[in-house]
Amino acid sequence: MNAQELVKKYAAGERDFSNAELKGANLAEAKLRGIILRGANLEKANLGWCNLEHADLSNAILKGATLNAAHLHNANCAGADFSDAKMKTCGLREANLENANLRGAVLVGAKLMGANLRGANLSKTHLDGADFSDADTEGADVSFTETTNTVGLKMSQDKVSLKRIDRSS
Repeated sequence: MNAQELVKKYAAGERDFSNAELKGANLAEAKLRGIILRGANLEKANLGWCNLEHADLSNAILKGATLNAAHLHNANCAGADFSDAKMKTCGLREANLENANLRGAVLVGAKLMGANLRGANLSKTHLDGADFSDADTEGADVSFTETTNTVGLKMSQDKVSLKRIDRSS
C-alpha cells in the first residue's frame, strides 16, 4: 500500500490499517484523526504536520520517521519504535507512550503534557525545551539525554547518566 491509497481509503471511511507496510511513505500534512496503524511499518516515513490525534500506533515501527509538528494528542503509541525519529515541536499531549522506544529521537520543543511515558526508552534523546508537565515518566530511561530548558521532567536517579564537566582548570 502506498500513501495515496491509504489517504483515499481513509477518506472513504476505512480506519483500520493495522500492520500496513508504509516504509518511506509521504503522509505529510495528512488528516488521519483516529486512524488505526497498530503494528504498521512507517520506518523513515514523513508524517510532518500530520494530524494523528486519537490514533492507534501501538507497536508501530517509526524508526527514523519525520514527525516534526505532528499532532498526536491522546494517541496510543504504547510499544511503538520511534528510535532516531525527528519529532521537533510534536504535540504528544496525553499520549500513551508506555514502553515506547524513543532512543536518539529529536523531541526539541515537543509537548508531552500529561503523557504516559512509563518504561519508555528516552536515552540519547534531544529534549531541549520539551514540556513534560504532569507526564508520568516512572521507570523511563533518560540516560545521556539533552535536557536544556526542559519543563516538568522527573528523572529517577537510577536511570540518569549525566556527563561530568571539569571546570577546575
